Amino acid sequence: MPPIQSTVVPRHIQVQMDALRKQYHGLDSLISRLKTLTGSPLSVQQELARSAREESKAIESKIEDLRLLADEQDRELDRILVVAMLEKIETQFKQQQQALRQAILSSKQTIDREAKSERELLLKGSKSAIELSEIRRRGAGQGNDAEYMLNTSKEHNESLSRTLKLMQQEVERTAHSAKVIDESSKTLKATVGEYHAYDEVLKRGKTLITKLNQADWTDRLLIGFGLLVFSLVVMYILKKRIADRGISLIGYLFMPIRWFLSLLIPSLRAAPITPPSPETVSEMAGVIVEKAATAGTPVIKAAVDQIQMSARMVKAAEAAAAAAAAAALASQQTTASTAASSQPTSTVQGILGILDKIVGDGE
Repeated sequence: MPPIQSTVVPRHIQVQMDALRKQYHGLDSLISRLKTLTGSPLSVQQELARSAREESKAIESKIEDLRLLADEQDRELDRILVVAMLEKIETQFKQQQQALRQAILSSKQTIDREAKSERELLLKGSKSAIELSEIRRRGAGQGNDAEYMLNTSKEHNESLSRTLKLMQQEVERTAHSAKVIDESSKTLKATVGEYHAYDEVLKRGKTLITKLNQADWTDRLLIGFGLLVFSLVVMYILKKRIADRGISLIGYLFMPIRWFLSLLIPSLRAAPITPPSPETVSEMAGVIVEKAATAGTPVIKAAVDQIQMSARMVKAAEAAAAAAAAAALASQQTTASTAASSQPTSTVQGILGILDKIVGDGE
């Protein structure tokens, strides 16, 4: 297969083309071995034919992938160039497939022809044929062993390369995991430090809130006690300024109403008490004298003294009654009349009581 031109082909397509060219050369080598295969058993021919068919399928799959990549190109020039190259490759690949079929067929015919001739020689009993068959079998065995060892070595190399890649990936993954763990450890340490700081702040806040609550309750108690004292003081002041004076004011306020009712209803008026007349006093004096006459001389002197005192008291009572009557007519007739009437009555009763006592003592 001629080298593929790579003037303006994109890089990834050029890589695909190079891989396709290597596979193409590998298939050519297999075809050449099939064409020149002589003196080998049928198993070797079958193994080479199987490898050639697998390589042909891989090349066909690679061509399909390149065709898809050609359709995905943005520039029309690149797409046309890749399609033209693929057409040439497909033409050559078809020729190579025909050559592969011919090589497989010719190698099989050669092996069959050699096996037939060897069988005929063996049937004839020729010593040279037997030796030739033994040599071929040994050579085939040695060839198979060498090919088996080569394949085994190749498989071991591929396994080691895969293992190496896996180990590299695991090492990279382990390094990344260690880095992530290190970062996580730093984050956790920072988080723990922040939690400790928050814990200290919460403890201080709790202590501060407790002290504020205690101060709040103390302030409430002080304010309540102050309000209680203030209320008691205000109530005391109101009692002294309003309640005590209000009672007297109510009496003064009802005095005009009572006087007005006494004017409207005569029965509510208190009868004015007049002081005793001189005739009454003379009669009372006569009675006292009569009682004194029956009592004796010392008693009479005492009675006369009492009468004189009573006379003075009567005069004083008359003056007080006159003043009370004048005041009652001006402001409070009923109350003043009651107050004025009580004094003369009490005076007369006092005089009579004194005289009765004197008479009783004389008897």
